[in-house]
Amino acid sequence: MEKRMISFLIKIASIFLLPAFIACSTGHKNEKEEKVSTGSEKTDVSSTKNVPTIEDGWQETNSGDSTRQKHLKDKITLFEGLLVNRKRIYNKFYPQIQDAFLFEDKFYLKALFPLDYSGKIEFAFPEYPDFVLTKIGEQAYQVVINDALDLNRVVFHLQYLPSKKDSLVRTDYTFTHVVYGE
Repeated sequence: MEKRMISFLIKIASIFLLPAFIACSTGHKNEKEEKVSTGSEKTDVSSTKNVPTIEDGWQETNSGDSTRQKHLKDKITLFEGLLVNRKRIYNKFYPQIQDAFLFEDKFYLKALFPLDYSGKIEFAFPEYPDFVLTKIGEQAYQVVINDALDLNRVVFHLQYLPSKKDSLVRTDYTFTHVVYGE
């Protein structure tokens, strides 16, 4: 009697579990994948199931009526922007830190904005208001923060001010550069 019951349970389990096992082993071929543009092709993200790999260059991700734009170099974000109904909501340029070091009680940092922009970027450092900003190139700056003995990160408060011929908008944002890990 016991052998019949075990045999019966195995048959029932195989009837119900076999289709589920087959469905899992064939993968998720019916799911829509998020489409990301890394060039000039148009994009459509109606369903986001799989996360794409990060590639360098320009990327656009569409979701409904919004479009997110990014530019990556060495997997680091240099620019990001958002458009809703084709109207720009924000745009952010992020600096590449070329050199950063602490010497005596001063912190020195060189920052470069590698993407061209026609507007102006203004800096402030709310945690360290005693600083000197020097332009050392077309889109390169040197920052010297005084009285920086306890400094372990630098919070940039950036403001993008567009030019008259600019398609970008005025944007206030922050960027944090970690000096020493916390």
